[in-house]
Amino acid sequence: MLDEEKVILMTKMTAFIDHEGKENDAINSYFRSDYVGFNVIKSLISATIVFVVFLATYVLCKFEEFLSNLYNTENLLAEGRRWLIYYLLLVGVYCLASYVIYSYRYSKMRKNMKAYYGNLKKLARMYEKKD
Repeated sequence: MLDEEKVILMTKMTAFIDHEGKENDAINSYFRSDYVGFNVIKSLISATIVFVVFLATYVLCKFEEFLSNLYNTENLLAEGRRWLIYYLLLVGVYCLASYVIYSYRYSKMRKNMKAYYGNLKKLARMYEKKD
């Protein structure tokens, strides 16, 4: 006869694997610093691409103003500094948010995997007890 407690535990573990397990297993293959660092670098690249697209759109919309400022060297340097500050702010905020989000995801995954491994040990003890 089937042990009801084992069936409930195995069902819970299977549901975990089907819903979160594959994603958690992929994250679990990294160290925390590698996972967070890799995703922050991806975010940095994404933020740079977004900034370039916004800058290109701005230049295209204000092209006449951009050309008139191009001949004024002092104004051009001030504009360059201003856009550099905007870029650094965007990248800083984006990377900080990415760091927080991916650190939270990693710690949540570790907690879930610890519970899963605890259930595996519990199931193994149930089988040992049966023998």
